[in-house]
Amino acid sequence: MANTKDPTRERIFIESLALLESKGLAGFSMRNLADRLHIKAPSLYKHVEGRDEIIAEIQAYGIKEFGQAIASANKSKRAKALAYRKWAILNPHLYEVTLRTPLLRHRLPAGLEDSVTKMIIGITGKDHEHARAVWALMHGLVDLEIAGRFPENANLDKTWTRAIQMLSQ
Repeated sequence: MANTKDPTRERIFIESLALLESKGLAGFSMRNLADRLHIKAPSLYKHVEGRDEIIAEIQAYGIKEFGQAIASANKSKRAKALAYRKWAILNPHLYEVTLRTPLLRHRLPAGLEDSVTKMIIGITGKDHEHARAVWALMHGLVDLEIAGRFPENANLDKTWTRAIQMLSQ
């Protein structure tokens, strides 16, 4: 486990993402990260304050990636909703740390969350409360889908189509 070369912040972040993808948030520990970096866990604290600092960095990355996925989708509400679904399904562990756990807001870059929130409000064309309700519906569908809670024969494409129709009323 000895390592003669200290890890860089970039390498810590890259290995943090890889650890998240391989073990999920439940398996994300400083000890596991140190093992990936071939250093002892206490040595990590020479480079970062702790787990929250790394999680906040991952959350910031996830918010940016999520925002880009939504922004790059066709302008229709349907395309934006399906982009949400696709991003979450393709990135279940990043989705979990970004959209399912409390945000470490005091550690995020200023304005980051607000910029994505404003984009979502703009897509819905309504107020903040409506946008929250839309998010809750999409979030619930994605959570249930990722958790495998729908029956095997459920037509989730049709369910999403129905949900999007409901949102457009």
